[in-house]
Amino acid sequence: MIEQSYKSKFKKNINGFVFRFAITLLIIVYISKKLDWSELVRQLIVADPFWLTIACLLFGLVNLLAALRWWFLLLVQGIHLPVLTVTMITFIGQFFNSFLLGAIGGDIIKALYVQKYAPNHKTYATLSIIMDRAIGLMILIFGSLISMFWQFRNNAESSQMSTIMYALLGIFSISSIVGLLLIFIPFQRFPARLRKLVDLIPHKHIFKLMISGFRQHGVALKLTLASMAMGIILTIVLIAACYSIAIAIGLGVTYLQMLIIMTVVICVVSLPISIGGHGVREGAFIIMFSAFGLVSIGQQMGKGGELVILFSLLFFTIPLFWSIVGGIIYLSFRHDYSLTVLKDI
Repeated sequence: MIEQSYKSKFKKNINGFVFRFAITLLIIVYISKKLDWSELVRQLIVADPFWLTIACLLFGLVNLLAALRWWFLLLVQGIHLPVLTVTMITFIGQFFNSFLLGAIGGDIIKALYVQKYAPNHKTYATLSIIMDRAIGLMILIFGSLISMFWQFRNNAESSQMSTIMYALLGIFSISSIVGLLLIFIPFQRFPARLRKLVDLIPHKHIFKLMISGFRQHGVALKLTLASMAMGIILTIVLIAACYSIAIAIGLGVTYLQMLIIMTVVICVVSLPISIGGHGVREGAFIIMFSAFGLVSIGQQMGKGGELVILFSLLFFTIPLFWSIVGGIIYLSFRHDYSLTVLKDI
C-alpha cells in the first residue's frame, strides 16, 4: 500500500514536470520566433556597464536585507541563530534557487538547514520561511497598489491595468484578513464547524502547530514589525536594482511603473506553471511593459520588444553572481549546529 502511494506520487511529480517543461518550451519558442536576436545582442553590447554594476551591487544588498528579515522571523518563532549563520544560509538558498529546477528549491534547502539547527522546532522553522515569502509578497503588492492609485490619479490607464489593480487588491485584502485572523484570534474561538473541518485534515497536529506559530507574530509584535520594516527597505532596494538595469539598457520606465511591473511578474512566476518561471517570466514582462505602452503585441514583437526580453534575461543573470557566492559558501561554510538557542513558545 505504501509502495503504491510512493509510485502514485512519483508519477504525479513526473507528469507535473513534463507539463511545466512543455509550457516552458512552448513559450520560449513562441517568443524566440518574434525576436530580432541581432538587435538584442546589439542592445546588450551598448548597455551601460556602470548601471549594470550598480544593479549587481544592489542585488547583493537585497540578499543581506533578506537575511535580516528572515532572522527577525526566526526570532519570532523562538529560534535564536547568529545573524552570520542566517546570512550564510540565505546565500546558500539563493544558490539553490538559481540552479535547481524550480522557484522554491532554495526555500527547501533553507528549511532543511534550520531544522538541523532546531530539530524540535521543525514546523516553526518552516513557518518562518513561509512568512518570509508572504511578507515580501504582501509588501510588494501593497506598494504596487499605492503606485497604481497614484498612476490613476495622474493619468488614466488602460482597462488592462484596472483589471490588474483589482486582482492585486483582492489578493492583498483576502491575504490580510486571513493573516490577521490567524495571528490575533485564538483557534478555540473559530466557528465550531471550522474546527471540525480541521479535525479531518491529515496530520492535523502540524496544522495546529502552524496556527500557534502564526499567533506568535501577535505576541512578538515588535519583531514582526521589524521584519516588515526590513522587508520595505528590501523592496525599495530590489526595485532600484531593476530600475538600474532599465537605465543601463535605455528602457524608458519610471520607478513606480517598475514597482508595479515587478509585483505582477513575481506573483505570476510564483505560480507552478513553468520550470523556474522561465518563459512565463518573459511573457509576463512583455504583457506588463505593453500595458504601459513600452512594447506592442501583435504579429511582430514591436518596438522595444528586444529591450524587454533583454531586461528579463539580465534580471535573471545578474543575480547569478551572488548565487555563485552562495555556492562557494555552500562548499566552504562549516555549520555548528550547537549554536541555536531555542525558546519555548
